[in-house]
Amino acid sequence: MKPFIFHYADIYIPSFFFMTMIGSLAAAFYASWFAKHHDGDPVIMLDFGIIGIIAGVLGARIFHILIENPKYYFEDPIRVFYFWQGGFVSLGAFVFSALTWILYLHVRKFPVLKHFDHITLSVPIIIFFVRLGCLLAGCCYGKPTDFFLHLIFTDPSSAAGKLHSGEALHATQVYFMLNAVVMFIVLHLTYRYRRFQGQVLTTFLIYYGITRFLIEFLRGDADRGVYFDGMISTGQIVMVISFGVGIFLWKYLKKRFPV
Repeated sequence: MKPFIFHYADIYIPSFFFMTMIGSLAAAFYASWFAKHHDGDPVIMLDFGIIGIIAGVLGARIFHILIENPKYYFEDPIRVFYFWQGGFVSLGAFVFSALTWILYLHVRKFPVLKHFDHITLSVPIIIFFVRLGCLLAGCCYGKPTDFFLHLIFTDPSSAAGKLHSGEALHATQVYFMLNAVVMFIVLHLTYRYRRFQGQVLTTFLIYYGITRFLIEFLRGDADRGVYFDGMISTGQIVMVISFGVGIFLWKYLKKRFPV
């Protein structure tokens, strides 16, 4: 594939980073447009976009450093700032973005549930582009398979090409992208027929918790953080939490915040 979009001298622009920025901007503008036409505040959605990009980059970088390759950075801490060399984890981006959004709404005293429902509708857009970046970068690849829908990486500059050159691997990046498309439809149907504030958010937490947990079983990149002899990954642990929080909030919000 193409791990780097372009480079100049020793500075490389990672495909993952580039696609994540494109997805974040597209999601922010879509959320702003949607809010404008559905009794929301388009300016707040754009603020969310700016905050999400900054917090997302920091979160993605921090998760990569702490989970995937801490020794590499502890040996030479200045490497932490070499963003152009790659090294991002999408899960960290979502966690940090969500936390900063909550803080922003709390400080500004804006209704949390209403705005989270609006911004959550655009999250599948970010996920789609993030996974497109993964596909180009050759990261987050799948396990070897004989399934007809597979990918073969040969570029040695990508993780998949370096470790599994010429092998047929589960197209996990494509699975995630297709899942994002379905999620986009599900969330918009949920918004249309919602019965309580926060229903879109809770639907996302439950849906993504289930689907990502399952797709993770097909991934073959052990450096993402796996435990119990590879039985479960960091992402799956977070998805179990996501599912549990989603179920709890569904029951709690349904009774207290009807539309």
